[in-house]
Amino acid sequence: MDLNEFKHAFFGVACDMQKLLHDTVAPVCQQNGLTLQQMHVLLELVGTPGQTSTQLSERAGILRTNFSSVCHKLEERGLVERRRSDRDRRAFELRATDEGRELLARIDADIKRRYGAAFENEPPETFETILAGFRALNAFAAKLGR
Repeated sequence: MDLNEFKHAFFGVACDMQKLLHDTVAPVCQQNGLTLQQMHVLLELVGTPGQTSTQLSERAGILRTNFSSVCHKLEERGLVERRRSDRDRRAFELRATDEGRELLARIDADIKRRYGAAFENEPPETFETILAGFRALNAFAAKLGR
């Protein structure tokens, strides 16, 4: 595959993934009063609690200028809390609250209700192949300076 074919396929896959998220996950998020960005932030905080807003905005791929409003909305709803860091008293760390984790659990249950049969009917090798592709894509993105 030459570079032009790769770029075309890469763009196509990126658009397909975005459409998949908007068609499947976004409606569930919206029913629960979240955007995809807010859900991503919550998932990041559950996976890695105690991140600073700078760390989290970078990991979630949200510009710093937009991140404060995303985070503020989550804080207002009681889904995220800000605590002063024990390591650096000038810094604040972010954590998902119990309410935030419960909301993610409800969203997960809703996704399983809607799409569980499709997941169950798929052989495990499909998911292994997809995850291997995601890992390779992340490794490549790291080389690009992501």
